[in-house]
Amino acid sequence: MSEKQLSAVEAELYDRQIRLWGIESQERLRAANILLIGIRGLGSEIAKNILLSGINSLVVLDDGIVTEEEQLKNFLLSKDSIGKKIAEEVLLKAQALNPLVKISADTSSPTSKDGTFFEDFTIIIATGLKTDFLLKIDKICRSKKIKFIAGDVFGTFGFSVADFLNHEYFEDQVKLIAKKRAHDGTETKPEKETVKVKSEIIYPELNKVIILPNTKQSVEHIKKVKRRNEYFFLMLTLLEFRDRQERNPDISNKEKDIKVLQEIKSEILDLYGIDQEKLDDGLLELVFGEIVPVCAVLGGVIAQEVIKAVSLKEAPINNVFLFDPLTYSGKEETVG
Repeated sequence: MSEKQLSAVEAELYDRQIRLWGIESQERLRAANILLIGIRGLGSEIAKNILLSGINSLVVLDDGIVTEEEQLKNFLLSKDSIGKKIAEEVLLKAQALNPLVKISADTSSPTSKDGTFFEDFTIIIATGLKTDFLLKIDKICRSKKIKFIAGDVFGTFGFSVADFLNHEYFEDQVKLIAKKRAHDGTETKPEKETVKVKSEIIYPELNKVIILPNTKQSVEHIKKVKRRNEYFFLMLTLLEFRDRQERNPDISNKEKDIKVLQEIKSEILDLYGIDQEKLDDGLLELVFGEIVPVCAVLGGVIAQEVIKAVSLKEAPINNVFLFDPLTYSGKEETVG
């Protein structure tokens, strides 16, 4: 990705951001072409934040139709949007957030796309996808050196998983300049200097992070961590539920869905050699629907990770973020 020099209008619009993370980082953002798969409750929050950051272009890929329920939890939609293509209906309000960003909609099914479709993006964000397709996209991204992040909201629980490849980034660190002695013997006070320090995080591919029952991947490298966060296993349980049921848990089918979730949870914990008490069944009561405030929080987190990944400014999460459905706090896990 080549950096794009900012125009005078852009420099003025993004002045506060440039003061925060510097002109070089803003120019990297301004050159970024981003694909967002899924523009539902969570996707709309992600879109808002990355549009405001000042990227070059955003393609929204979603083949869904706006329902009354969807319209109520997506601030980019209006009542007039019901029954229409969601990817097209979000464009008007999305564009208004930042007229300088090129935004386009693709209403075809994500799974209908071949590998070449994904090749021209700087980073890809995915929501609402089944696991096999997530892993397929990650494989394509790795072959083309494209960064990838996926996330979802289930009730008051949410998560994100990132594969930023071999990610180099810069952090500002304050360095003290040594005292200097003058000719008269007096010493000057030490001065502070801000310097950029380069670091690197090597991310594992997603098939070493998301390992579900009936796959051929070994889980031994994950089992080595004795105190793995219990919400990591909740994430896997929900992904496996979506894979099997081809939908998310539905409040109208709550009792049956909880039984299925309990069965899957048991399989997941057995696979990883974890005591069944590690993941309380009571948590399964909290995973229904897309709760708007949780979408807002997680959407902000994912967008911030996208900004870090593109701008090369500050350390991103390595590599799993889990939103606690009980305390509403975030937890970072290094998996794989």
